[in-house]
Amino acid sequence: MRDLQDRVTVIVGGGGGIGRAVAVNLASKGCHLALADINETALAESVEAIGETSVKVTTHQLDVTSAKGVAAFKDDVILKHGKANILINCAGITLQKKFETHSIEDWDWAINLNLWGTLHTCREFLPELKKTNGDAHLMNISSMTGFVGLPNQTSYCATKGAIKGLTEALWGELKADGIGVTVVHPGAIKTDMIKATLEHSDDVEWAKRNYEMVKKIGTDVDYAAAKMVKAIIKNKARIRIGKDAVIFDLLTRIMPTSVTRLITWAEARENAKRAKSA
Repeated sequence: MRDLQDRVTVIVGGGGGIGRAVAVNLASKGCHLALADINETALAESVEAIGETSVKVTTHQLDVTSAKGVAAFKDDVILKHGKANILINCAGITLQKKFETHSIEDWDWAINLNLWGTLHTCREFLPELKKTNGDAHLMNISSMTGFVGLPNQTSYCATKGAIKGLTEALWGELKADGIGVTVVHPGAIKTDMIKATLEHSDDVEWAKRNYEMVKKIGTDVDYAAAKMVKAIIKNKARIRIGKDAVIFDLLTRIMPTSVTRLITWAEARENAKRAKSA
């Protein structure tokens, strides 16, 4: 998709983080926007961040875990915009807990939001994307945890790994329809995603340190958004965002068991330091 002018992009999770940054970038290129998020205040802030623009921007309060809600959302988008050329799934949550302290409710929350939310929107908007006669693109966000499992993030790793496989399969299925498909593997990005779930961590101090580390070494969110938009224009099948994502991808290809041992060693070393200082 070389031209974004007057295309309609649906951004699920458009109320903040990567979703908001992508919205701002696309609006600057003349792309109309349908922004969805469960947080209406955050959606209003995204509209404010976009600023004065000639493109049409609509906001939609949405719980992506509801199949009926997503179906109604799709109908509303088509009613207000007449079409949907691009679907970007950015909504997601990470729970920084050990597997043994992950409750079934935790797993339901992560799977319903990260995986089922993506499945619902893909299923509902796919017929609309096909109506564009090849002028369409689908983008799902996985993670660098789609390459390697990280301790204390089992539900996040499981769902993001599933999104990787789902999106790669969709690339194969939709190629004949002329629909571009991209799976995105971000590393640490400077957003408040981790901060938003601190209260749900079983080790808040550890989660806070992780959040502070991301703020220091993470990739800038505007850079991430620009890379994602470029991937749509150039019809890339997959992109990695951040040096950490690239490194983890390469290491798991070259020495898959060694990188897991390295992560485990680093985790054990950090736990020992914390126990000593306690």
